Amino acid sequence: MAEAVTLINVQQQIIELEAAVDHRLFLRRLARIWLFGVLPLLMAGIVAGNIFIDFSRPGGGRGVMNFLLAIPLFVSLLGAPTAWWTARGNLQRAQTSLRQKRALKEAVLPAASEAGRQATEAFRNYRDSIPALLDDYRRAAEKYRTRHNLFQNAVIVGSILTSVATTAAAEQGLWSWIAVGLSSIVSISAGIISYFKFRERSTNLQQTADAIDQEIQAFNLGIRRYKNLSPDQATAAFAEEVERIKEEQRKKELQLEQPPEVQQNQVVGQGAAVQP
Repeated sequence: MAEAVTLINVQQQIIELEAAVDHRLFLRRLARIWLFGVLPLLMAGIVAGNIFIDFSRPGGGRGVMNFLLAIPLFVSLLGAPTAWWTARGNLQRAQTSLRQKRALKEAVLPAASEAGRQATEAFRNYRDSIPALLDDYRRAAEKYRTRHNLFQNAVIVGSILTSVATTAAAEQGLWSWIAVGLSSIVSISAGIISYFKFRERSTNLQQTADAIDQEIQAFNLGIRRYKNLSPDQATAAFAEEVERIKEEQRKKELQLEQPPEVQQNQVVGQGAAVQP
């Protein structure tokens, strides 16, 4: 009974650590936004305000605006790097603790009571590793989705601002340089999207995670391919299907790494192979 309680306690600690890792990931995202988003905007606001705003009106001196923006800029210069570094360290420590608890679970699991269990120890270890695999796939999908949205927004907003700056360049020469800079940002962002294929990677990872999750539900409920199978047959079929899904994901990743002309040749070759 003590062995079973120990296993339950370890599992509870793993759940708590997983929640802590998610919370620290959220805090690290906020710190990144502060460091790489808010801080540059404050700097750009001070520079742009001093260049473009007309301060000839009474009470509209640069000192007021610079004072209002300099305070949050000073706080951000000190606080943003510290917050990001602290969030990064806390996340690493939480992830290390989570890995340690998962290793402890693997050590405790063989000693736990196996009454009523039909699966082998190897399959139990394999099954216990799947939640971490799903979490990795989903986090990677979210990461690529965020990157794609970031660069796609840069393309959309940059294209609009480039048109505005090009129109204004006829009246003031400085706007022509702004138009050139915005056009460069749009071109670079579009090139990054085309080369790294963030959206395709995110979609493939999300589809793989969903497919594995569906197999877990089907295996637990004994439906679809696992209907009318013995426990040993069901476990073998489950492991084979998950490995097949993982292999397909690896092939998709390799295809995305290949140049477009190679991918096109492979599609043509596969089409020719299908024809009789």
